[in-house]
Amino acid sequence: MIFSFKLLSYCLILGGAYLIIIDLIIGRLEKRVPLLGDFPRELVEDKNFAWYFYNFIVEFIFFVMMPAVIYDRFYTVMPFSGIRGGMAVGLFLFVFGMVPLAILHIFRIRIPAVFILYQLLGMMLRVIGTMTIIGYLYSL
Repeated sequence: MIFSFKLLSYCLILGGAYLIIIDLIIGRLEKRVPLLGDFPRELVEDKNFAWYFYNFIVEFIFFVMMPAVIYDRFYTVMPFSGIRGGMAVGLFLFVFGMVPLAILHIFRIRIPAVFILYQLLGMMLRVIGTMTIIGYLYSL
């Protein structure tokens, strides 16, 4: 198996662009919906450019770069490929990676359920969208 740097760079560019668009949409929605009203003011971090930049870097590493490299290594032996394959992998990552952690946090810490559901919605859009892009690009 040969590692395709051209295909990986397309995945990184398009996945990063998708993350920026989703972050903008989720950020606008967060301003309209009072999700952080139940939290003490000293626990809520101010969102400035540095916060958005660091958040994007972490999301880019975990939602785009690592899945693209791993998908590149395994897409030839996976029984499914293309858009459906990417969506299936994204849904698998969401259900078995993010949902259990969110449920554990709901039961251990008094975090409003609306905030957790909002975070899960954002994570689901990010991981399924980026994996769909990666799956589509590897099917070309």
